[in-house]
Parts: sequence; structure tokens; C-alpha cells
Amino acid sequence: MWLSVLGLGIQGWTLWKWDAWKASQPLNPSDGTHPSTCSVVVCCHNEAERLKRLHEGVLPALDRAAEEGIHAEVIAVNHGSTDSTLQDLLDMARRDRRWKIKDVPRRLPSKKEALEIAVRAAQGEVIVALDADCTPRHPSWLVEMTRGASRHWDVHVGLGLPMQKQHNGLLHRMQRLEARRLAQRAVGAVEAGRPYLAFGRNLAFTRAIWDQVGGFSSHKHLLSGDDDLWLQEAVKHGARVKATPSPTAQTTSVWPTSWTAWRRQKTRHFSASRAYPVLLRARLALPALGWALLLAGVVHNGTGTSVGMLLLATIARALTFGLFLKRAGRPALEAWEICLEPLVSGFRAWAWFKGNMSDSTSWK
Repeated sequence: MWLSVLGLGIQGWTLWKWDAWKASQPLNPSDGTHPSTCSVVVCCHNEAERLKRLHEGVLPALDRAAEEGIHAEVIAVNHGSTDSTLQDLLDMARRDRRWKIKDVPRRLPSKKEALEIAVRAAQGEVIVALDADCTPRHPSWLVEMTRGASRHWDVHVGLGLPMQKQHNGLLHRMQRLEARRLAQRAVGAVEAGRPYLAFGRNLAFTRAIWDQVGGFSSHKHLLSGDDDLWLQEAVKHGARVKATPSPTAQTTSVWPTSWTAWRRQKTRHFSASRAYPVLLRARLALPALGWALLLAGVVHNGTGTSVGMLLLATIARALTFGLFLKRAGRPALEAWEICLEPLVSGFRAWAWFKGNMSDSTSWK
């Protein structure tokens, strides 16, 4: 009985404090100034088949930014590609002068090397990071991601979610749940005043905070962490962090189409989580502890009260997830996919195990 009470208490506290269910007010356009210049940075390694979609997706955002008086450029770094990526990028730059191309050899297996080169080449007051397999969901994406820079925030966490109909089946549903739950945690942490998670496929920051942090100098040896570890360093340097779940500030991306490719992606991500502070890892483990106590309460004393508390926690989790999906412009009824979370947790455990038993995989 007491195990169930304790487990329900932990679940209730984490849901209330960290699950981004509150409908906070977005930044009013009249309260948010825009920078006069911004730079979108994109790192490319063998991305030839995705560049056309990238260019077509970014073009409306660049045009809308120009209408708002923002001079925007795109810095695309070809990071040692062996396909036609470089030539395709150069062709794009010839058609659109806002695209600037940097061609660099690939000395390190992570994206951090290419990102640092891109940021050094960028001329904008605000830098917006985007992946080559991502496209803005709305033409106002760049306007929304830069609104209020320096005046209201130093780092702006945007959401990058999978394409709605990339492919069917269990793999896509699990990936979609994983991405949405990560987004929920990222927004919830910012709103709770403890930001720790960001997405390199949709992240804005001022040049001033980038210089203050010193780029990736403290964790350059890790394969990943160009987003979340850098954000944690920025917070240590006093960065003000904002998160926007609004659809107009989102990007959509292509996720791996096989279980093996997804496992490799997750394995790489775990190379960053090992560098999280101990207290942060302990806090992130609290929901799992809550579930374990609730299940132990049912096993130890399977009364209606214990079962009821487990069901109550499950329903509350689904409701808060649905409220977040509504904030993010996604169907709230798809919150039922939270039932797949035990499967996703098992997949994460497998990816973590593989990463600790063998060398982590490199970016691309």
C-alpha cells in the first residue's frame, strides 16, 4: 500500500513539475524584437538526396524573414561528403546568393567540427541550427525562432518532430512517441527553470552566448552532445533559455527507416547522456522509480486500491501528454501511444547496452 502511495506521489510530482502540460503564453509579437541579421547553419555529410527538399523547405522561411526586415543567410558545410552533396550545394548557392558553402575535410566523426566551422563563418547576430534532413513546418519558422533574441532569451529551444506520414507500422509509432516525449521533457524542463535538453535540428542562440560558452570545447571528444551538453554549458554561463512548442516554430525531419539504423542513432545519443551531471541523471530516473514502486505495490498487495493508483498514474500521464500534444499542434487523441512507452524504454535499454559493449557510432 505504502509503496503505491509513494510511487503515485513521485509520478504526480514529476507530471506537475516537468511535463509541459501548462498552456503558457507565447511571446507577444509586440514584445519581441527581431535581430537585423541571422544565420541558418546546416551540416551536410552525404545528403545529396535530401538537399532539394531542404532548399524548398527553407526558401519560404528566408523570404518571410526578409519581409520582417531580417537579413538571413544559410551557411551550409559540406563535411567530407563522398557523393554529389558539394556540387549540389554549389549549384544552390549559384541560384540563391543567400546560401554560402564551406567545403571541409572530415577530421572528426562528430558533427561538432562542422558546426564550429559553420558558426565561425556565419555573419548573423543569431545562429539557428538546422539538420540537412529537416525542413521548417511553417514559413514563419525563422521569424518565430529569432523573435525576442538578446532581449528575452540567449538560447531558444525549438521542436524537431518526425514527419507525420514517413512510414507506417510499429517502428514509426515508437519513433514518433520517442520524439514527442523528448520534446515534452525539453519544454517542461525549460518551463520548470531547469533546461537540459535541446535539439540540434532546431536550436537558436545568440552569437554572444556562443562566444561566452566557448563552443564545444568542454565536450568535443564526445560523438554527440552538440545540442544538450552545449545547452547545459550555456546555462552554467547564465544563459536565459526559452522553449516554443508552437507549430510555427517547429521543424519536421526524416527518421531512420530500419530498427538497426534507429538503434545506431540512439547509441550515439547515449554518448552524451553519460556526461550529464549526477543529480540530473538522478532526477531523470525518478519517473522510472515511480513506476517501479507502483508495480511493486500491485505485486506485493494486489488490492483494488493499489491497482487503482497504478491506473490513476497511467491516466494522468496520458492526459498530460495529450495536453502537450495539443500545445504542439498535434492531435491530442494520439496520446494513447503512451501505452507503447514500455517498448520504447526497452529499445532505449538495448541501445544503451550496445553502446557500452562496443564503440559508439559516428555521426552519419
